[in-house]
Amino acid sequence: MDMIRYAAEVSYDGSKFYGWQRQKGLPSVQGAIEESLFLLNGKECVTVTGAGRTDAGAHAAAQVCSFKMAREWGERELMLALNSNLPDGVTVMRTARVRQDFNARYDAVSREYMYFIWNASSIYPHIKPFTCWLKRGNYDWSLASLACAYLEGEHDFKNFCRAKNSDGRTVRQLYSVRLRRKGNLIRLHVVGNGFLTNMVRIIAGCLESVAAKEHDPEWIGELLTTGRSRSDGGKTLTSSGLFLWKINYNPPLWN
Repeated sequence: MDMIRYAAEVSYDGSKFYGWQRQKGLPSVQGAIEESLFLLNGKECVTVTGAGRTDAGAHAAAQVCSFKMAREWGERELMLALNSNLPDGVTVMRTARVRQDFNARYDAVSREYMYFIWNASSIYPHIKPFTCWLKRGNYDWSLASLACAYLEGEHDFKNFCRAKNSDGRTVRQLYSVRLRRKGNLIRLHVVGNGFLTNMVRIIAGCLESVAAKEHDPEWIGELLTTGRSRSDGGKTLTSSGLFLWKINYNPPLWN
């Protein structure tokens, strides 16, 4: 009998894991899901493909992964069975049966990330693990919002990723970059066709430099030119504020 392919939408608290990708001897989200599937699949190993990797400490509201099962499962039945074997901090929100050649990574048409900043001298303890806490008070976030426009479009983002990027190819297209403030909470929403290692955290760090009036908004555009290097840019903000927010497919996966 042919194996049957499924997709799952997964939410997790990244502070409990060393990132998405399976790592020997360290807790990972991929490893936790594969261990749960191992039990459900008659103790046969199952390889899970994620739509994207997240850094250690980064979170996901709606990561998507795909995998094969030895028998047919009802979508709700599979969700409940997976969750009964998953550790604290990761939950399968829904599942769907998909075509046999579906790949959660390569079939994604866009990915969305959110980065949350709390800008105040004090912070609610409930949200501290899920934001980047900036205590200083003289930021102008409207300047950072203006700077977002320079990031949209197709660019070489080599100055917005970790110095040793995994694949060496640094051109990406960002469809939308928006910064919004409500009270002390600043929300950065980025939509693109793909992302480099630490890319959203570095974008957030560069926008923070603009908000701090260390640079004009045009400086963001200058960082995309060949005459600049990573050392010319802003800091990499903490992983605690980063969420993989949504993965988009055409046609959509979920009813």
